[in-house]
Amino acid sequence: MSARVVILGGGVSGLGMAWALAGQGVSVDVLEAEPIVGGLARTIRDDGYCLDLGPHSFFSEDEGVLRKVLALFDEPLEPSPRRVKFLYRGKYLDYPLTPRSVMQMGPGPGIRIAASALRQKLLPYRSPTMGTPVETVEDWAISSFGRHLFEEFFKPYTEQFWKVPCTELSSRSIPSNTRMSFTNTLRVLLSSATAEEDPSLVEREMLPTYYPRTGFGEVPERIAAAVRAAGGRVHVGCRALEVCGNGGGMRVVYERGGIREEMACTQVVSTIPLNALAAMLRPSPDPETLAAAQRLEYRALVVLGMVTQRQDILGCGYVYVLNRPYNRVSEMNEFSASTSPQGENTLSVEIPCFVGSPLWNAGAEEVFDLCSASLAADGLLLPGDVKRLLLARAPAAYPVYRKDYAEHLERVQGYLAQRNNVWSLGRCGELMYMDIDKCLARAFALAERILPALAVT
Repeated sequence: MSARVVILGGGVSGLGMAWALAGQGVSVDVLEAEPIVGGLARTIRDDGYCLDLGPHSFFSEDEGVLRKVLALFDEPLEPSPRRVKFLYRGKYLDYPLTPRSVMQMGPGPGIRIAASALRQKLLPYRSPTMGTPVETVEDWAISSFGRHLFEEFFKPYTEQFWKVPCTELSSRSIPSNTRMSFTNTLRVLLSSATAEEDPSLVEREMLPTYYPRTGFGEVPERIAAAVRAAGGRVHVGCRALEVCGNGGGMRVVYERGGIREEMACTQVVSTIPLNALAAMLRPSPDPETLAAAQRLEYRALVVLGMVTQRQDILGCGYVYVLNRPYNRVSEMNEFSASTSPQGENTLSVEIPCFVGSPLWNAGAEEVFDLCSASLAADGLLLPGDVKRLLLARAPAAYPVYRKDYAEHLERVQGYLAQRNNVWSLGRCGELMYMDIDKCLARAFALAERILPALAVT
């Protein structure tokens, strides 16, 4: 049969892959289980209200990716700075932490952070796992920044978010941009109280960001439209059940509206969680590979949107918080006033959890009851301020990096490499935490890699 690629998952990675392949004349079908495309970048729209699973904004230092996405919009998107805060003991600090935001904590915390970091330099903390593939968050944070910053920030926030002790999490759980921000901060604190930050240390957080008028979901929606315009097909409400075949001819069995259907193809690109992919492969992987796949974990996410007439609640796009039922609070009107009807606004909270937990199964009112006391205590919203609730869920929002994840991931990826016709891609498919532009860049790169095997003429 002629080359045909089936892509599992209609998030940014899957759609980016389809976009690249369809543009080269490849026959492409995207199967998305949800009724709308976008995955974690989708926007839930309900009666004029728009709620992101995020929030997200688009930014990139990759000019090629940046131009390609911005060109999807007839009306140019205007750049804006990213405004993020961190709520620390009642104070809203700049985030990622900078020397200025450390000073905003007051002289005491800043001195203790600097003193702890200096002590670490003079009397280094040592652990058998430091610098190894099983280095933990605790080992990395203490050895890099001292025990005070670990106990004040890294430990409480990390364990609140992942629901896993820092002694069990790989240091990869801390994004590289966060590492750089803290390193730059301490560099200034330890050199001179009046030193200025090096302007050459340009971080991704400082890049201008772009946000569509009615929610970030416009980005994947427009990519899907571009795929269809190039001759590709995007199917929503189609949940993959089996990936069959281990040679030139393959087929994907999926469910649409309760009916089983199948689609023949020559290659499959999966952006769904690796543990789910391994379970649907036919013939099945060996028991060791299946066991390794099931050791790979993902954290689910519940997002509650609270519609209110209050405006300018946060003074920024979103705020990270400690010791609350949620880890981040976002204000949709800070991204675009068109995400709510005129005169209204939506404040959202994000709560990582486990699929099947009471929180995962809770209704919007129950989730609000869990959060309302903390929102009121922080002066954000009172129960009487809220006129409507919106609720969204994502079963696999974040890859979990336990300290032994690498060996299990290597086993599964090695098995897939031997099959030659099944590829894994994206945040869930590669167990790799990535921003939107990185998802697209990796999708474009994989498309280039497999094009020769598709023998497109």
